[in-house]
Amino acid sequence: MSEINNQNNDNNVMSGIIDEEIDLLEYVTKILNNKYRIFIISIFSAVIVYGLTHFMPVKYESFARLAMVEINELGGVSPDNRRAPEAITLVEQDFITQTINDNHQDRVIARMRSSKFTLKFIKDNELLPVIFNKNWDKERKQWKADFEPNLTLASEKFKQEICRIHRYEENNLMIVTIKLGDPQLAAVIANKFVKNFNLYRRTSDMNSADKKIAFLRKTLEQTDFLEMQKSLYRLIEAQLVIKMLASSKEQYAVEILDPAIPSLYKSSPAKKKVTVLTFIGVFMLCIIIIIGQVVFKRINASIRLYRKNHNA
Repeated sequence: MSEINNQNNDNNVMSGIIDEEIDLLEYVTKILNNKYRIFIISIFSAVIVYGLTHFMPVKYESFARLAMVEINELGGVSPDNRRAPEAITLVEQDFITQTINDNHQDRVIARMRSSKFTLKFIKDNELLPVIFNKNWDKERKQWKADFEPNLTLASEKFKQEICRIHRYEENNLMIVTIKLGDPQLAAVIANKFVKNFNLYRRTSDMNSADKKIAFLRKTLEQTDFLEMQKSLYRLIEAQLVIKMLASSKEQYAVEILDPAIPSLYKSSPAKKKVTVLTFIGVFMLCIIIIIGQVVFKRINASIRLYRKNHNA
């Protein structure tokens, strides 16, 4: 019987602990009693963070707004013009679909973000001193302390810390952002990035067209079949149109809607924003800590009550 009674008492105590109502007034009172301490800690933390922002490097952002250039059908050459046997039409289809892709916009973005183009851009514009500016001696124009720059690391730093490419899915517009400590240099690099990418894509497509034309002409010399010759001439015509368009269009892959200009205002550190967020964050953290203390105190008291009744 005594064991049953003890078990009932334990259950009643635990039930009382679980069903105990939360007294919001106790939490509010605890917070109000510590309001001055909360404000002092929050203000002190915000002041410290504001002071630390003065030691952070100043950065400026320059934006170049772009639009993707759509690829049209090449010189009227279409696989649907079935003047050749079915097998030859499939060859034409393969050549043309390699030029015009359904995911053209995605491919442009991928190439612009590719390590291959990034490394070429860094080399062509000698950007290693800009990327590793902390290790570059501007006066002597040499690396400090036998520093040897790594191109792979330079490419990753450029893509992660300096250059940002954003595409708006709804209208295929793009923004290329360059973030550096020099606003003039940031604008120059942003515009060069777009110009070099157009040149990179134009040169790549022209080289590809040259290879295809050479292959098609060699194949043409080896065949006497009239329909195949007609198909090969149409394919050569398509590649010549590609070369003509590439050589005549400076803005080949992307069109510059608004070139980058030097920014008048720094983008980071945002001293006011960081200071306000620090104040709010520390303020909320202090309140959470105080509420946690009250909760811990209530749980500790409930545990002592449970042990007391259990021992009794």
